[in-house]
Amino acid sequence: MSTNIHDKVAKLSLDCFKILPKSGKPISTEWTVLSCIVQDIDGELTVVALGTGSKCIGASKMSEKGDILNDSHAEVMCRRSFLRYIYDQMSLESKIIKFNKDVSKFLLDPRVKFHFFTTMVPCGDAAIFPMYDSSELGDIVEDNEDDLNPNKRKKIDIFRTGAKCLESSDKIDPKLPGSDFHVTGVVRTKPGRGDRTLSVSCSDKLAKWLHLGVQGALLSILLDSPIYLSSFTYPSNTPFNKEALERAFYDRFGLVHFKDPYKQNKIIFGKSSVHFDFFKDDSKQPCPSSISWYLGKGKRLEVAVEGKRQGVTKKKLNNKAGRLKICKLELFKTFMDICETRKIQLKPDCDNLLLQIYFW
Repeated sequence: MSTNIHDKVAKLSLDCFKILPKSGKPISTEWTVLSCIVQDIDGELTVVALGTGSKCIGASKMSEKGDILNDSHAEVMCRRSFLRYIYDQMSLESKIIKFNKDVSKFLLDPRVKFHFFTTMVPCGDAAIFPMYDSSELGDIVEDNEDDLNPNKRKKIDIFRTGAKCLESSDKIDPKLPGSDFHVTGVVRTKPGRGDRTLSVSCSDKLAKWLHLGVQGALLSILLDSPIYLSSFTYPSNTPFNKEALERAFYDRFGLVHFKDPYKQNKIIFGKSSVHFDFFKDDSKQPCPSSISWYLGKGKRLEVAVEGKRQGVTKKKLNNKAGRLKICKLELFKTFMDICETRKIQLKPDCDNLLLQIYFW
């Protein structure tokens, strides 16, 4: 895949972000993370989902009702926005997805690809990699002799992640000086202060999406096959390392076999030449809000704060007005609406979905 596609994906993503209203965006003294999914139909590129954010709620704030977002990191906001986009396409006469009455499944047009753009290395395992000379930050470790020769590269330290090893893990970070600070290849929970979060890192979530598809369990019932991402693009001012990405997303799981039609090649990693203005900086504070946007009908833009819709009065915070369209409850209700509209009969092993609904 040429570097041109990475530049196109990055530019479209940043342009989409720029034209959104100011609500939820960082101010000049704040930073955030931006993630987008770009649809590709025979080279025609369109941003279909966008998310921003760097926050995650603690365990004590989680809700059994499915009415609050546990994880508002940009990658998760973007992926949940993408789910809304796919549900919208299922309810319309879409050019990318069709319903096959014979099998009661939706079929995605085989020409369609989806590219992923993000402005920061996912927290967790993918964020742990060596620091070299500052001139090399952001470069992919290419498979050539000069880049792999330790005599030609001066290792300074390693980049570190705030994500923590699972409390039940038999491996913990030794936190020794330099490159011995972290262990690698382990599942981690999101970083946070005070009340510890139970959400696993973006590295772990992306690894699951790359192997099983980004559609999730409910959409897997409706789709004929998983939806995979084809490429992974970063802006020019983001340090990242191909070896760490390969380890985090693929190598730590060993050899994984897929049966047709689910076979999927490894995603293509690449750096664009564009720059993201709100990149993390020690002189800035994290933006407290997150954005969810998707290409579709109705209200497609929402701003979240601590897992709820921004701007809702305290009195309405715990009812429908306070819920985001990308929370578990609203996504489940949309799933059930699609099943009813298309007269899809759930299989016997899925019948308990009707009994284990979230509190309405």
